[in-house]
Amino acid sequence: MKRSILFFALVAMSAGAQAADGLKLGVGVDYSSGDYDSDTTTTILSVPFTARYTRGDWSFKASLPWVRVDGDPNVLPGLGGVDNGNPNGRGRGRGNGGGGTTAPAESGAASGIGDLRLAAIYSVDTGSDLGLDLTGNFKLATADEDKGLGTGANDYGVAVDLYRQVGSALLFGGVGYTWLGDSDYIDVDAVASANLGVSRRAGGGNLGLIYDYRQAASDGYDPRSEVTAFYALNAGESTRIQLYGVAGLSDGSPDWGGGVSLTRGF
Repeated sequence: MKRSILFFALVAMSAGAQAADGLKLGVGVDYSSGDYDSDTTTTILSVPFTARYTRGDWSFKASLPWVRVDGDPNVLPGLGGVDNGNPNGRGRGRGNGGGGTTAPAESGAASGIGDLRLAAIYSVDTGSDLGLDLTGNFKLATADEDKGLGTGANDYGVAVDLYRQVGSALLFGGVGYTWLGDSDYIDVDAVASANLGVSRRAGGGNLGLIYDYRQAASDGYDPRSEVTAFYALNAGESTRIQLYGVAGLSDGSPDWGGGVSLTRGF
């Protein structure tokens, strides 16, 4: 499971105001488990480090995780099930937990640095109560494809997100499109995505629910469909804690997952 840059932006917006100018640094822990259209349960542990800088209508964000994956070599963090033909992939060859290139390994474990994700977000002044964000994002393939931690190729994407305060609730939703890069061993398709959610004040923080949908990255696999419940609260003037849990609604999603993150402004 991968919590997107958009997800944390929406959590921040649930406070009912645009992000203040300045730098925010964050760290989190994310864990998920699922079979992703396979006969093997795959678990993914991610510890993302994030940085976000906001000035005026622009925000820039970077995220780099440490990840550990244990399970099917055809399951990749952030994508789910793909046809991974890399003979050195997780559980094969020099991938951790494998028994050699000739062994048809069904499972393996590996850990290391994940992919670096960058985003630029522009908040459009619509002249109304409706908020509009335009996002361009880029994934730099820093994860080791020979360990099955990534595809080994760069990705590019765009997204459009809308949000509006209605009484005590914040309603939000958006659509995105990502051009996934093919590597020597992995052939993936461009994917469309969509989300819809609501957040409202609760017990000194913000409680919310998000539905996410994304097309499958490879033919023969189910799309991702999942619901995330989150709670975000302030811990001091410049520190924010976010808790969330995920339930998968399709075979292409993790069965369950959850995590916590902490951000601090400077």
